[in-house]
Amino acid sequence: MVSLSEPNGKPRDSSKTLLVITVAALLISVGVIGYVVYDNTKSHSTASSSMIEMNDVVTMNYVGSFTNGLIFDTSILEIAANDVLYPKSLTYEMRDNESYAPFEMIAGKYGEEGGTIKGFALGVIGLSVGDTELVYVAPEDAYPVNPDMVETISLVERVPGTEIISESDFKSLFSVEPVVLDYAPHYKWDYDIIVTNIEFGYVTFKHFPTVGETIYPFGDPSDDENPAGWPCTVESFASSADDGIGEVMIRHHVAASDVYAIKALSYDDEVFVVSSFDSENGTFQIHRSDSAIGYNGEISGRALYFEVTILGVVKA
Repeated sequence: MVSLSEPNGKPRDSSKTLLVITVAALLISVGVIGYVVYDNTKSHSTASSSMIEMNDVVTMNYVGSFTNGLIFDTSILEIAANDVLYPKSLTYEMRDNESYAPFEMIAGKYGEEGGTIKGFALGVIGLSVGDTELVYVAPEDAYPVNPDMVETISLVERVPGTEIISESDFKSLFSVEPVVLDYAPHYKWDYDIIVTNIEFGYVTFKHFPTVGETIYPFGDPSDDENPAGWPCTVESFASSADDGIGEVMIRHHVAASDVYAIKALSYDDEVFVVSSFDSENGTFQIHRSDSAIGYNGEISGRALYFEVTILGVVKA
């Protein structure tokens, strides 16, 4: 039987007993809470004084991916070079080996101030050296969309049957001198055109497609090494109309499943991806990239994940 008396035989003070029990309960509960926080959130595994705060200089490794798991960027060479274990996105390109190195940034600084995106710059705050975390970046906090790089195209596209362009543009686009009544493959659609007039520095040419033919104006989707584009079919061709221009109807064989699953190449070597599909209005959207300004249409406007491993922190 447990005694409630002091060692000298005097009755125990019940208020002291209650205090001891209360303190013990608090210690146990704090221990349990601390374990749960540590177990589930690595960013809270160390004392707050060592956590990343605004303006700290942070060094890390990272792997950037889309919500479908495809990797679009990384600082780790082994991951960049291994497409089997780490599948890459449509427009992913290997850089020089030397460029794969830990990334340094200022926590909380983004845009022109920090050189990185908002969701990434803020997402590391609260982490500590040694932590590995998956940072989610919402579209509005990721790479912004340049509307000039987005184009909506009808699934059945109307193409003028006659074009008039300058002689210099003709030479640049067709890579030949214009000669009246000469045929040449169209610079974009690849079916034949015929030059009908050259006057005052301008060339007039008419389209001569074959109805029912399949064309591949944006690359070869069956290319094993670099598949690109999609098939198009010439549905109809009117060589003349009331305005004398005529019209070619071309169907794009694009579906909802092709969104962010197809990249393509324009006649002037511009890379773009299928970025949306609207079955109700019979349209789809393409998003262009421009390496000269560092703009990637596959990444812009999308939710992203960054798996970061914090290697070092210099306190502000």
